[in-house]
Amino acid sequence: MNVKRILVIADRKDSSQQALAHATLMAKQFNASIHVAGFCYERLSVLDESMSKSDIDTAKQKIVQASQAWLDETVSESSLPVSTTDEMVWSKDIAAWVTKHCSTHQYDLIIKTGHRSEHAFYVPTDWQLLRSGNVPLLLVAEKKWRKKQSIMLTLDMASTKKTKQALNQKVIDAGKVLANANNMPIHVCFSLALSPVLKDLGIIDKRKSLKEAKKKYIPKIQAMFGSQGILEENIHIKVGYADKVVPSVASDVGAALVIMGSVGRKGLKAKVLGNTAESVLTLLKTDVLIIQP
Repeated sequence: MNVKRILVIADRKDSSQQALAHATLMAKQFNASIHVAGFCYERLSVLDESMSKSDIDTAKQKIVQASQAWLDETVSESSLPVSTTDEMVWSKDIAAWVTKHCSTHQYDLIIKTGHRSEHAFYVPTDWQLLRSGNVPLLLVAEKKWRKKQSIMLTLDMASTKKTKQALNQKVIDAGKVLANANNMPIHVCFSLALSPVLKDLGIIDKRKSLKEAKKKYIPKIQAMFGSQGILEENIHIKVGYADKVVPSVASDVGAALVIMGSVGRKGLKAKVLGNTAESVLTLLKTDVLIIQP
């Protein structure tokens, strides 16, 4: 993972501006340049009956100018590099703008404050970015990193697909870079999804399956870390589904950041089923870095 150009999505609702704070830290760590995008939008169509088109355009201009003034002040009050650029965008669809913008501009990372407590059929900006983006996405929790924390990686070791295996390696590579930059230990989490029904019926032996999984996957995980290596005690293989296992292990190891790979589904299937990353996001209270294939 090479972080040289960062896009930050400014969030006026975040009084502590954690996305900008994280961008400031990473800019120093990696000597990266930053572009900050803010967003504003109001439904002015309701004014069609009482105002002329010229008046409506003037109202829009005033809203953008006021929002731009806030963004300029927020950026200037931060410790961002002097080369930082910013812009205020008139749009209600943040994810669509980001996707289009990234298609013509090169970024290594997108940073945004995370908002995860949403209803099952409502697709918030976080999830839209997760599904449509090709740039690693860092969703920042509304809190600062504390000392003596760790970075936790989630891997899908059970998949035999080459794309998933390559994604596992990308997650590990990103984890190594960020762990070295922040002087944090790395932990790995792999959830072994066994059917509760089969376990209850005695068709599957949970302990035996877990023992076999550890014997099979721990050496593979250690090999993927190469010369840097990882301690066996830092590899956590647990029986259960990812949306329960990952937040639990993250809490146990004091993770400040969880890094996971995501192959986002689209369409109705994605709305109903979601994907592993989205399921985990609803329960995680840490920063989350999502890596796409």
